[in-house]
Amino acid sequence: MKKFKLKKKNLYVNVVLIFILILALALTLTSSFYMKKVSDKYFLSSNYPVIKTDGNIKRSKKIDDYIKKLDKNSLVDEININKDIVSLLILTDGRYESIIFDYESGDIINYDNLIISKYKQDFDDKISELLYLKYPTFIADVLNKNDKTNIYFFKDNELVIYYYDYEITPNVNEDLYLVVNYNEIKDYLNLDVTLDSNYNNENGFDINNSKKLVAITFDDGPGSYTSRLVDILNNNKAHSTFFMLGSNLLRFKDTVLKVYNSGNEIGYHSYGHTNFKRQKIEEIQSDFNISNEYLKNITGATFSLTRPPYGSINEDIKNCLDTSFILWSIDTEDWRHKDVDYLVNYVLDNIYEGSIILFHDIHKTSVDAIEKLLPELYVRGYQLVTVSELAESYNDTLEMHKTYRYFTK
Repeated sequence: MKKFKLKKKNLYVNVVLIFILILALALTLTSSFYMKKVSDKYFLSSNYPVIKTDGNIKRSKKIDDYIKKLDKNSLVDEININKDIVSLLILTDGRYESIIFDYESGDIINYDNLIISKYKQDFDDKISELLYLKYPTFIADVLNKNDKTNIYFFKDNELVIYYYDYEITPNVNEDLYLVVNYNEIKDYLNLDVTLDSNYNNENGFDINNSKKLVAITFDDGPGSYTSRLVDILNNNKAHSTFFMLGSNLLRFKDTVLKVYNSGNEIGYHSYGHTNFKRQKIEEIQSDFNISNEYLKNITGATFSLTRPPYGSINEDIKNCLDTSFILWSIDTEDWRHKDVDYLVNYVLDNIYEGSIILFHDIHKTSVDAIEKLLPELYVRGYQLVTVSELAESYNDTLEMHKTYRYFTK
């Protein structure tokens, strides 16, 4: 009996202790809540930190005051990004200026502050990559130095960089700028941005309908200078059509593949540069079929364009091959005039939109001339494309058994 009473007494003690603990906890919570209310009442208006939410962030009046002082025609664009920054694009004396404000404080922010410092080099590398994707090397090399005037304008989904005060040879008359989608630089930004689900980077090889399109073509290759020629075309955002001899395809197999993989077009120029009019129709067809098999084994493609040697053609020849026949409207006669400056000046003096220009990639002087010519053509508003691209851009469908010398709008 005593034993039982002792246990019951211990039970009462435990219940009392638990009750005291619960009461103490309740008093503590009540005290904390009360102190918070007091703190909110007496200290909220002081300089104590406050957690920001969209509800309590207001745009600084300093930004609106600044905009009011601008000339009414100078403000080009105004972008608010997630109540973090306000980005202004201003046109002054024919040049863009960008000003970035902190949304809440109205303080001006340097663009560097929007790039995470440890990723600054990664950011610069990405900009460099996109510059070389858009522009020919002679332009990208200069802009990539990043040592003149660059204007950074942050938009909703992209950053636009305007380039000024750069000296480029030959002189470029167009505005130089780069559009960078935030998907490309999202990991480097100290800023929450909206991402596009689909986007395309600016690519200098894309057809630009504001340019004057022309086709420079090359006969008699591939040869020992063709690989270098492809590099020159790539560096200048240019594509060409190469009319190759069947007898050279296997000898320069790697070069053929390089031409094809670089986005250029390969056409047929007979098997061994024989005048078609001096061949039997059966021989022309046999040489074509053999050459076609060579090309298919190397690239997987077949010939859809043919340039007859010497431009020698008649109705029977046109009807014997299932291709379109491409002649030319400007003949440089580079086999005769092996002079770089002469060839450059001849093209510049005679070129016109939609023209097809004849060169040969088996002559070093011709390839040297192309290297000097392409930057000049670029700054004069021309874009070099393949024959098929030229026809398509002018809504001209290339038909089999027909002959083409140039294209017009």
